[in-house]
Amino acid sequence: MSKPAFLVFRGCIIDTPSLGTLRVRSNGALGVDLSSGRIIGVADRESRETPATELVTRWIGQSVDGSAVQTTDLSDDQFLMPGLIDTHTHAPQFTYLGLGHDLPLMDWLEKYTFKHESQFQDTNLARSFYNSAIARVIRNGVTFAAYYGTIHLQSNVILADTIRNAGQRAFVGKVCMDAHSPSYYCETTLQSLEHTEEFVNAVLGHGRADDANVLVKPIITPRFVPTCSKQCLEGLGKLAQKYALPVQSHLCENPDEISFSMQCFPDRTSYSDIYRHAGLFGPRTIMAHCVHMTDNDIELVRQNGVGISHCPNSNFSLSSGIADVRRFIAEGIPVGLGTDVGGGYAPSILDAMRMAAAANRALIASRRDAGAPGGNDRPIDANELLFMATQGGAHVMGMGDQLGSMDTGKLFDALVVDLNVRNSPVPSSSNTLAVHEQLQTNLEQAWRLRAEQFVFLADDRNITRVYVAGKLIHSL
Repeated sequence: MSKPAFLVFRGCIIDTPSLGTLRVRSNGALGVDLSSGRIIGVADRESRETPATELVTRWIGQSVDGSAVQTTDLSDDQFLMPGLIDTHTHAPQFTYLGLGHDLPLMDWLEKYTFKHESQFQDTNLARSFYNSAIARVIRNGVTFAAYYGTIHLQSNVILADTIRNAGQRAFVGKVCMDAHSPSYYCETTLQSLEHTEEFVNAVLGHGRADDANVLVKPIITPRFVPTCSKQCLEGLGKLAQKYALPVQSHLCENPDEISFSMQCFPDRTSYSDIYRHAGLFGPRTIMAHCVHMTDNDIELVRQNGVGISHCPNSNFSLSSGIADVRRFIAEGIPVGLGTDVGGGYAPSILDAMRMAAAANRALIASRRDAGAPGGNDRPIDANELLFMATQGGAHVMGMGDQLGSMDTGKLFDALVVDLNVRNSPVPSSSNTLAVHEQLQTNLEQAWRLRAEQFVFLADDRNITRVYVAGKLIHSL
């Protein structure tokens, strides 16, 4: 029996093509070309009786027979949505997940992070450990993630291979640390730069960094300013330019970190200016946290098109503070969400959405109680959280034109969500009076309410299928 060339989904399709816009196609249809992994067409309203072959013929302009199309009719409790995007996480830190959250950042790094990451010089550990870590990320509906590895060349190559074999889309970075680091977990500047370039070539192979069809790509990854010399940062900036690569690092996470960074680079005007001066700031740069930003920091981020990864779980857990996401959005800065495992204890973007809501409300309340500006700001709502988790994250990753919404021509990285699985944390529609009432009169509004419940109640049990570029990589 021949394999199908196209997928067709019929039922509810939900996405957020722009900030604050929740698009619900309650009786929609969507087609995927499996040869390209891209969406070939979307219908807002389509009868379930319309043959899938007729839909595909309409979308591609030529007739197809029934064996070429695989059809999925979603149930009344299921919907199709874009895959979740984790813009900041650390693969080796799953080894001590949930530990040390009584410590501030710099102490936590010394006690847990450097010690555990140093153990990945053992490639056997990398081979055995990364499989389960990546599987867990995928199980939580993450179709695209920006991973930090360790300083070890071979273990990072194993991480990239593991992700590729799992079918996930990813940026993978070899962490660079040549200064102010423990002797057992440190590189020379030359090692850091040479091994980074070797890693880049090993991961890219014969592919190109600007090819959207390449699933796993390298990303230039200075850990953060306190662990990188001027020569290292500038060398990494040149590598990013040479290979046209994205960049990721940490920015303004903790007051002690910021103070030490400015001591190391007293000639620079701000933390952001250190990265900018090294050639590491641009439209494909992802800066995590951004909790304690000065006006200068924000202006440089905005001017250079840098994206921000908001990691509220980590910021709460390590007592770093609360990032002012509303201000970033007002400044036109792209914002996505990150889990920051293991600073954050949950490898779930659903958790990141809820934590982002809590962080935003805590910031508003603290300003209100202090009589400070911002005390009457509008809270971030579920639609905006979904946007940051999908289309917003795609913008931060430099792929907003390729991913993040259910539009014709985009890559089909997507989830099938089922709100009626066994032991679902989301109550049935019949047990949610507000939803049940709308089901009788306004199906689209009922799905808007169900989408809000998904954001605030669902977990990995509700994510029943995960697709990347049209390929099913996880199912329940």
